[in-house]
Amino acid sequence: MKPGLYKVETIDKRTALLTPINGDTDQYTFPVTDFTHNVTEGDVVEVWREGTKWLTKYREEETRSISSHAKDFMKRILDKE
Repeated sequence: MKPGLYKVETIDKRTALLTPINGDTDQYTFPVTDFTHNVTEGDVVEVWREGTKWLTKYREEETRSISSHAKDFMKRILDKE
């Protein structure tokens, strides 16, 4: 897996299938528990590596799903409390 922007294509119980949004044909699986937000199919996420751990960030600008925006907003509110 390379650092970059990925679209979440499908989610099963424990993994998400990611495809790069830059047009590459590669696909990767990523553990659902390692996402920093409640991931939903169709989300665009940024993935990068720090040391030995892969980190993710929800990309609000590229994701065009109202339900994903609502989930991310609620998670941020609950995390602050």
